[in-house]
Amino acid sequence: MKRISLSAAALAVALSLAQPTSAQVIPVFDAANYAKNTMTELNTLQTTINQATQITNQLKQLAYEVQNLRNIPNGIWGQIQSDLAQLKQVAKVGQSISYADADLSHEFTTMYPGYEVPTNYTKAYTQWANNALGGIQGALQVAGLQSTQFQSEDQLFGQLQELSNGSLGNMQALQVSNMIGVQEVQQLEKLRQLQMAQLQGEFDYLSTQQQNDLTKFAILRAWLDSQQSYKSSE
Repeated sequence: MKRISLSAAALAVALSLAQPTSAQVIPVFDAANYAKNTMTELNTLQTTINQATQITNQLKQLAYEVQNLRNIPNGIWGQIQSDLAQLKQVAKVGQSISYADADLSHEFTTMYPGYEVPTNYTKAYTQWANNALGGIQGALQVAGLQSTQFQSEDQLFGQLQELSNGSLGNMQALQVSNMIGVQEVQQLEKLRQLQMAQLQGEFDYLSTQQQNDLTKFAILRAWLDSQQSYKSSE
C-alpha cells in the first residue's frame, strides 16, 4: 500500500511540472502576417529601385542635352576671298581685256571698233592678236593657279572630316554640316570663275577673228569705192 502511494505522488509531481504556470508565454508564428510584411518590404524596395532608375535616366538625359549644346569654338571656313582675288589677278595678262576689268564695255569697243578702216592695219591687228593670246593665257593661268590650291583645299577637307568624325552632339554635327556647305559654295564660286576665264579666252579669240574679217571687208570696200571715184573723175 505504501508503494502505490509513492507512485501516485511521483506521477502527480511529474504532471505538475509538465503543465505551464500562469507566468509562462508560448510563442505563436503568424504565417499570414509574416507574408504580408515581407510583401510590403519587397514593394518598398521595388519602388526605391524604380526611383533610382528614373533618376539615373534623367541624369543621362541631362548629360545628353548638355552634350548636344556643345559647339565648335573656331570654325573652318577656308580662304575663299584670297583665292578668288588671286584668280582674278592672273586672269589679266598685259594689256589684254579681262572679265575682271571695271570698264569692260569701253575697253572692248576701243579694242574692237567693228566695221571701219584702221589708220594702221598692222598695228591694229597686232593689238587684236595680243589681246586674244592674253585672254587665252589668262584662262590657262587661272586653271594653273586653281590646281595649286588643291593641296590647301584637301587639307581643309581633311580637317572637316576629323571634326565630323569627332562630333559629340547635334550642335557640333550641325556646325560641321554648315562648314561643309560653305565649302561647297566656295567651290562653286571657283568653278564659275574658271568658266569666266574660259569664256574670256574664247571670246577674245572670236572677237579678234571677227574684227579682222570686218576690217578686211572695210578696207576692200574703201578701195572699191576709191576706184569707182577715180573712174568717175576721168
